[in-house]
Amino acid sequence: MELRFKDGRFRILILTDAHHAPNTGKDTIKAMGCLIDRTKPDLVFLDGDNIAGHATEQNCRDMIADVVSPMEKRGIPWAHVYGNHDKTPLFSKNFQQAIYQKYPHCLSKAGLNSVPGVGNFFLPILGTDDKPAFGIWALDSMQDLDIMDTPLDYKGDFQKDVLLPKRLTTGSNADFLRFEQVQWYYNESKRLEAKYGTKIPSIMCFHQPLYEFNAIVRNPRETTMVGEANEKICCSEVSSGLFAAAIQRADVLGMFCGHDHNNNFHGIYCNMHLAYCGSVGYHAYGMKTGDRESLRGGRVIDLSLSDPWTLKTEYIFTKG
Repeated sequence: MELRFKDGRFRILILTDAHHAPNTGKDTIKAMGCLIDRTKPDLVFLDGDNIAGHATEQNCRDMIADVVSPMEKRGIPWAHVYGNHDKTPLFSKNFQQAIYQKYPHCLSKAGLNSVPGVGNFFLPILGTDDKPAFGIWALDSMQDLDIMDTPLDYKGDFQKDVLLPKRLTTGSNADFLRFEQVQWYYNESKRLEAKYGTKIPSIMCFHQPLYEFNAIVRNPRETTMVGEANEKICCSEVSSGLFAAAIQRADVLGMFCGHDHNNNFHGIYCNMHLAYCGSVGYHAYGMKTGDRESLRGGRVIDLSLSDPWTLKTEYIFTKG
């Protein structure tokens, strides 16, 4: 299945933090369908923490079936990355990936075995000449420092050594993207440029935010911040270098994340769109009761073939 601009336009809907679990009902799935019907995307991207709390294999299969059903029933292509809650001790991301990829409209890939994580891949969006006019970089932002997907050649207690009394960030226990992932993006970006004779404008989707997202909330006027920041940015204490690599390559227009459910802001820092995608889940923290329910939604990204180096994005509320 190929992604392609239609009538010169392409729309992406990012839905994140569904946290769909056994015995949580179908409200989240209905909300996903509602947003899809309202926005009419060409691609739906699930940005992690898609399922949670699956204690049995049948739970896992059922939860995945539910969370992909809004796209499968409508015949809409979709892709996904993993968050810090998708994996459980019993059901690895590789196990889940095999289930996801059996669905006919799934465009996700497991990625290279030599690159840490599961779900590091590039999705091209073709133009009229059958060449990539735009692209989406999907990256596995790992889990937490106490549940490391990829062990380090580190001597000592890494978690203890990183989480000092006076933290660099908010004190989040988030893991970090590995150097090999950044290297994969950088090298693959250069390979694509050499193959097609030009850089391919693109976005990046991953679950946990980068440290650089702090630049938006600390400088709302200068970064033309739009939207709400209702909680601290729970990024890793360890900088992956991904932002620097993307700035150096200058082919990534924006980075889109989830993880912090009560944030849905967007801003531009160093010519890079940095945006949260909120949460679509009815059972995610901060989305269960009270005023925060009004924050539930997803993020739309609109692309134009006539100007692929420019994107427009808006947060769409479920109750809107």
